[in-house]
Amino acid sequence: MNKYTKWYNQIIGRAKGRILKPPFERHHIRPRSLGGTDDRENIAFITPREHFICHWLLIKMTTDEEHYKMLNALRMMRAENPGQKRYKTKITSRVYESIKVEYARLQSEKVRGKNNPMYGDKFFRSEEGKQRQREAILGENNGAKQEEARQKITDSKKGKKREPFSEEWRANMAVKKKGENNPRFGVEVLESTRQKIGNKIRGRKQTEEEKQRRGEANRGKVKPKQLCPHCQKMIAVNTYTRWHGDQCKQNPGRVSDEN
Repeated sequence: MNKYTKWYNQIIGRAKGRILKPPFERHHIRPRSLGGTDDRENIAFITPREHFICHWLLIKMTTDEEHYKMLNALRMMRAENPGQKRYKTKITSRVYESIKVEYARLQSEKVRGKNNPMYGDKFFRSEEGKQRQREAILGENNGAKQEEARQKITDSKKGKKREPFSEEWRANMAVKKKGENNPRFGVEVLESTRQKIGNKIRGRKQTEEEKQRRGEANRGKVKPKQLCPHCQKMIAVNTYTRWHGDQCKQNPGRVSDEN
């Protein structure tokens, strides 16, 4: 037993015979990534500072793959996002550098050579690789298509509306995407692709829920209109170019699809 294991066991031993006042945290004595369970015997309630120290000691107590996992666990304890701000514990620049350098080295070794997903004939480098990649994200294997994941995305966006884009933003975007700057510029859509798209939407009926959602989204909006010089009608701009202007039936110079 090295000194780090001894110190680790002392912290866990103290935790088992006391009652803590908040704040305290739930710690897996044997980490789950190393085979630990959620059983009561494998849980210790310790202070945030002790929790951080325990994970620091765990990287000293482990080797090889287990060491890599514990190093990553300690690194993630310092991660912060809008929903997680856990630790205010200060780490010296030398300790931080040591953790980052060692993690980078192990990460590099982990994806080197044949362990690299881009090695050899994997993925796009061969037809076999393409097929393996396709199967890996097909159907239920695709996390974004799993019902539980889709429901989480729906719940996270329900009732939220983004701020409308400003006119300045729209104008800048129109300039950036115009002509050759448009990623679809010059792209020819195959007739077979057009057929697939048509077959997919042909005969599709909207559910009542879809109709209601679309109605609520558009209710109260006033669509700008434009005067057609040929039929003298005010037409919504979103359909103007398709049925009016140069395409208006009353335009003498209109070139019909039949010609």
